[in-house]
Amino acid sequence: MDKNIFNNFFRPIVIFFILINALCLSFSKRLNANGIDSDILLLGNIILFLLTIIACFIHIRASKNNNPYAFVRAVTVASFLKLIVIAVSVVVYFSVTETQSIYAVGIAMLLYIVYTIFEVRGAVKFYRKKNS
Repeated sequence: MDKNIFNNFFRPIVIFFILINALCLSFSKRLNANGIDSDILLLGNIILFLLTIIACFIHIRASKNNNPYAFVRAVTVASFLKLIVIAVSVVVYFSVTETQSIYAVGIAMLLYIVYTIFEVRGAVKFYRKKNS
């Protein structure tokens, strides 16, 4: 894999994923005591991580296209895909479980924003280096 691709996309995402998992596992008793289900938070983080990796591959594939609008389409498709999967996950979670942790879902939504920022920032850097 190209070092530029790894540095722009995957390294910050992997570091953030490991950091959030370490925090969730380290403070799971404290989170659970405060009404935040750490298992749901970990599951949300895993889902977001996988979706962000898929989105990065969408950006890499779109970078091979000479059309200048390919970047905009890739960002839009990736963000929409993540949003839909997370929305479906939340609906399934609320319909299946008896005790819901609204705080864990709220934190997962904040993680969605952070993952999207990492993804778009990496994509912009990658497209700038590719086009220069």
